[in-house]
Amino acid sequence: MQRSTIYLERVVECRSSVGALWPILADTERFNRAVGLSRIAVQPLEDAGAARFLIATTLGGFRVEYEERPAEFVENERFKFLRVLRRGPVHSIETSFELRTRGSGTGVVLSLRIAPRWPLFGTIARLNGWRTLRTFAREVARIDSEVKSGSPVEIAAQATPADVSAFGRAAEALRNSVAQDRRALAEKLIEHVRSGPDVAVARIRPFELADAWAAPRRELLAVCLKAVVAGMLELSWDLVCPSCRTAAERTPSLAKLGERGHCQLCDVTFGLELDKAVEATFRPPAPVRDIDSGPYCIGGPARTPHVVTQALLPPGSEVVLPVPRRTGRLRLFVRGGATASVEVRGDGPTVAVADAGEHVTPASLLVSPGGVVQVRSALASESHVKLERSEWVDRAATAAMVSALPEFRRLFSGEVLAPGLALKVGRMTLLFSDLSASTALYGRAGDASAFRLVRDSFEVLRTAVEQNGGALVKTIGDAIMAAFTSEEGAVRAAVAMQSAFPDFIRRYHYAQDVDLKLGIYSGPCFAVTANGVLDYFGQTVNIAARLQGQAEAGDLVLPGDLAEAAAAGGWLAGTRVTERYGATLKGVDRAVPAVRLRRENGAALSAAAG
Repeated sequence: MQRSTIYLERVVECRSSVGALWPILADTERFNRAVGLSRIAVQPLEDAGAARFLIATTLGGFRVEYEERPAEFVENERFKFLRVLRRGPVHSIETSFELRTRGSGTGVVLSLRIAPRWPLFGTIARLNGWRTLRTFAREVARIDSEVKSGSPVEIAAQATPADVSAFGRAAEALRNSVAQDRRALAEKLIEHVRSGPDVAVARIRPFELADAWAAPRRELLAVCLKAVVAGMLELSWDLVCPSCRTAAERTPSLAKLGERGHCQLCDVTFGLELDKAVEATFRPPAPVRDIDSGPYCIGGPARTPHVVTQALLPPGSEVVLPVPRRTGRLRLFVRGGATASVEVRGDGPTVAVADAGEHVTPASLLVSPGGVVQVRSALASESHVKLERSEWVDRAATAAMVSALPEFRRLFSGEVLAPGLALKVGRMTLLFSDLSASTALYGRAGDASAFRLVRDSFEVLRTAVEQNGGALVKTIGDAIMAAFTSEEGAVRAAVAMQSAFPDFIRRYHYAQDVDLKLGIYSGPCFAVTANGVLDYFGQTVNIAARLQGQAEAGDLVLPGDLAEAAAAGGWLAGTRVTERYGATLKGVDRAVPAVRLRRENGAALSAAAG
């Protein structure tokens, strides 16, 4: 039966710029909530062309099911969704937003294309379509008014009330558990959980929230962890796709992680790296607040802010992807995992051509700023392609970061990986310590006195570790192993240990010749569960331990490149270089360039490792 497509359009003249409006309008999850659209139920789809999900919801009073294709968009210009309905009076609905610069303002063009299945339904579809556009236009005008006023744009969305009793108990428990210097941040979190719109508290990303509040990231993360123990929040672990960088899966415990994750949207399976693919997020549990977690949309441009443009790619056809007007590096991604690198450079051609099949050829493309990438499909079915920025603002509290937080190890000691599972960490900095002359100490002072000194020394070392952003992983006899996500934190902790140790050891008259021996090394490793705690193993761990083994009494041994970076960064105040050498380490084929440093009583050498 031939269908007569209904096209409806409405333009909202806004005083705000395109750049100010885009990130708000492109957040379609929030926009759909604000305009009163219905919640959606999502089911994965296989072998349905470009559609990756089957959506069930209510539209215009009718219960419908439709195939959800990926959004098509060009950053700061336009986005549209095409929904093909499985049954009912409408065959398809295409919703489009286009932002056109009008002097200092923006014309927001809202349009609908509706293809009724039944000709007699055309009038009803047209009326419902105009009603939808009027609602959209009112919300766009409201957003524009708030943006232009200079005040933060409020989220016009539902905020389910908190349960007075459960919320009150959790809030009081959190207040009583945090230190005084974190009390103000805790109060801000309490108010956010109490009154924030559902969409804002359904998936709390602590670093993102900290940035919005201009608060220290690690401090807010620590408060969120306290809030879990207090019963105000619950902790989940999101498995983040390396392409779309959204939560492909979610699990309530590290113990439930496997070796790999899968993204339905991108159709890729990926290995789980704790510093890239596993993110900690929070939300209030039902006893505190029974929030509507949605979803109301699963594919708006704001979900993937690193993506420049995305388009559907019909089989045997082609699509043109516009390139930003600035130089840089992009990645061309075809659903299923085929990729090519794209360099945007002034001497590049205005058009770069790529063929997309099982692989993308050529594997590297060159194009000029403002040019286009023309992608030709050799695929048997409809797919989608996108241009992604390689860099982005990292606002994820990754499992590697969280597990290296002292509060996490103290409060969540039971959060460990499944037995036998080893997950990669792309980069971790490990610090090992040992005590010199400890064997003689036990013989001279006796077991009890020597043990007391060792036990007390752990507190000195733990304090230096935690004050510099690390976590004590374990003690080994009279030694410790600590983990840091920052090389600077590890070096500053070691220098603090060197500085504090002389005063500490003077308290023990029987401790002559006892001193610290320290070593640090950074690199990839694996996280495992050992003796009931999160631990690390691999060559990076071995080298860190063996560099420490090279240390004499009072030494800190660093690899040469880290020593150079530490000197340039000013992390080595109060130390001096005593030796540069090639460290021969067991299990390492080549000598490791190393620097031996000791504390000095005089002024710090500004060029300590220079």
